[in-house]
Amino acid sequence: MHAIDNLSLCFSNLVATIPYIRLKFDDFNRQYFNNQLPPIPIKLSNAKTFLGKVCFRKERRLFSRKWRYSDFVLRINTRIDLPEEVLEDTILHEMIHYFIAFNQWQDSSAHGRFFREQMARINATGRHIRISHRLTADQREQAQGRLKSRVVCVAYFKDGRIGIKVVPKQARHILRFHRAALAYFPIDRLEWYLSADPLFAAYPSSATLRFYLFSTPESNRNLTAALQNARPVFCDGTQLTTNH
Repeated sequence: MHAIDNLSLCFSNLVATIPYIRLKFDDFNRQYFNNQLPPIPIKLSNAKTFLGKVCFRKERRLFSRKWRYSDFVLRINTRIDLPEEVLEDTILHEMIHYFIAFNQWQDSSAHGRFFREQMARINATGRHIRISHRLTADQREQAQGRLKSRVVCVAYFKDGRIGIKVVPKQARHILRFHRAALAYFPIDRLEWYLSADPLFAAYPSSATLRFYLFSTPESNRNLTAALQNARPVFCDGTQLTTNH
């Protein structure tokens, strides 16, 4: 069991908000772009057709066939629930577009030679940036406002704190997360639910060993209300069943 002092790096209140995106932007700027990208305005999008987009003003240079790019804005979709890794790669995808346009490079197409070179360079470090931003069938359903059920783990810690984690629906992820959480954190008990409540849409779905803390009376009341219509799921780390 790890000491309480070692848990601070694993607990996080990060969600897909402007501060979260700004944090990722700054981290990736250091890691992959040598801090060459200036801060950019960030806006949350409720669009039904894209995950991320860099918008900018495009003007023809005087006496030239080339364009000049300015007034950059980064837009990230929060209408669609994305796994944390996909959200990170979406931010990186758009940062490549920003990097190319900020340097006033004239690529052969939206995802031309310059984009592919930068994508390959970053993916060589273990990322999974893709050229296509096409929505999956599940994402299209979410974009149209259909409710999506999520697997939610609620942790009751021995010091009285409560945390939640949205985990991918695959049984192997749920069982592995259950065992790892009990082994790593000072947890009194874990409860599992299947819920379509909008509260949980704000949290990325991943198998990363991290909990999002509910630390105020109001947030605890919101959690209790969100779980009222949830379906309990039985999990003991070796088997998984739902109550119908």
